[in-house]
Amino acid sequence: MIDIKNVSMNFRLANDRILSLKEYVIKRVSNKLTYKHFHALSDVSFSIQKGEVIGIIGNNGAGKSTLLKIISGILTPTKGNVKVSGNIAPMLELGAGFDMDLTARENIFLNGAILGYSKQYLTEKFSEIVDFSELHDFLDVPIRNFSSGMIMRLAFSIATLVDPDILIVDEILSVGDAKFQKKSAKRMFELMSGGTTVIMVSHSIEQIRQMCSRVIWLDKGSIRMIGNSIEVCKAYLSEQTDTPPSNMSNNSYTENLYSPTQITKIDNQYFIVDCWHHRVIYNPNISDTIAGWTMLCDNVHTPHSIASDGELLILDDTGNNAVQVYKKKLQTYEFSQTIRNIGYQPNKIIYDKDKKLFYGISASSQQLFVLKNNNGEVEIDNVVRLDYLKNSYVRSISLIESKLYFVSGPGEILVANTEDMSFNLINKYPVPFELQGMNDLIKIDSYYYISVYQDGSGNIAPKLVRTKDLNLLGVNYEDLYDKLQMKGVPYNFSQIEDRVYVTEIDSYSSIRSFKLVEDEIYDIQVHYNIGAADDASIHRRGYS
Repeated sequence: MIDIKNVSMNFRLANDRILSLKEYVIKRVSNKLTYKHFHALSDVSFSIQKGEVIGIIGNNGAGKSTLLKIISGILTPTKGNVKVSGNIAPMLELGAGFDMDLTARENIFLNGAILGYSKQYLTEKFSEIVDFSELHDFLDVPIRNFSSGMIMRLAFSIATLVDPDILIVDEILSVGDAKFQKKSAKRMFELMSGGTTVIMVSHSIEQIRQMCSRVIWLDKGSIRMIGNSIEVCKAYLSEQTDTPPSNMSNNSYTENLYSPTQITKIDNQYFIVDCWHHRVIYNPNISDTIAGWTMLCDNVHTPHSIASDGELLILDDTGNNAVQVYKKKLQTYEFSQTIRNIGYQPNKIIYDKDKKLFYGISASSQQLFVLKNNNGEVEIDNVVRLDYLKNSYVRSISLIESKLYFVSGPGEILVANTEDMSFNLINKYPVPFELQGMNDLIKIDSYYYISVYQDGSGNIAPKLVRTKDLNLLGVNYEDLYDKLQMKGVPYNFSQIEDRVYVTEIDSYSSIRSFKLVEDEIYDIQVHYNIGAADDASIHRRGYS
């Protein structure tokens, strides 16, 4: 979609300050004009595919904004070629493309026309643009009287609500109040999920890591590094903080777990998703020390779950808004694919062996995605936003008796139909206030087991409960937290052979298991009792 080849941009800067046309002509005729050359970009090459979200980072003066202006067509490079397919909505600076003497109403049509949209199309989108900007009372006010935040709202609303093929953003998401920043970030993720190609510049490395799939690091006009957002941001931060490379590669964290979010067994191997260490490890024996486990990958951003159909492993890459695919190769596994455009923060993936499909939930965008294995290649079968989830953060889905259960819902456990793949809501169960921040749900024998992170106000209040009837959850449940001697937050359940496993995260890391006989719990074991994170783990969490 975008192809940049050997692009250089040189500016000629006059050494003398010239105050009038007459002075310029005299100096030009007398050959007394002197210049110095500034190389803003030097031999820059890269390609961007449709639907990618690319971050550009670098110090002030690195050439980031110049590069965006070249891609947008505002500047013509001194050397090199730029090919762009699709319409571009550039948000490079506040007020760009606006006439400050015109009203907000007039500028919607003016700016939209500059972006290439017809008057009829803008008329159809007008109400949506105004509603998003929340500027209903100021439509007929000249925008010279607007604050910078109001101008940003208007610019963002026009640029993002006309569904561009390519969206270019230069630091604009950092402007405005906290409420609008959150609103605009959500809109950005909707665009990304819909296939819009996004190029963004930001000095917020956390924002870049959360939103971008790849990152380009510019240094004094040249490309210093291109690659996975985790690795590039880590290298950039290392240099900015003058942290010696040896400290960044400190591997002592590999001997421990830090908030393991899932343990499961695939073939003859146990897999642990080591969330805040940003990795997945596997081993045939659960009693071996963590240091002896094999690394599947350590380039994912806060993963939560892994699922398999026997041939492929699919792992959610939550912080990069993607999933990773691995193929089994003899006794090991090799990376195969990255799947994007499935929503914001995929958080749980499960496999339906009857339909031979993978289901996943994107926690922050309330999108259910369906993936299928087509001769060893994963394809997106469907992505649907489930309106009945409202705007709740949904951590988990569970397949129970051919139905999908969603937690946490909007104060409810919600159940959807999978028989006709409509995912229509067929049942819901109210949840008491103290259990509303649920993590996971599983049914074993007569009981539903539920792990809980927070109460209805968002306060951390961990619980692990079970009930025989979800209809009675509000009046009767059994709390197992103390019985299992838990100290952190119970997260994900797994049933492996004759044992039930539950992972423990956040302030305390461990994996516990127990057996059930006629619903009675016995033989409680703690397989890894890591406790609080050490300095190496905290360092790994922050820099990956």
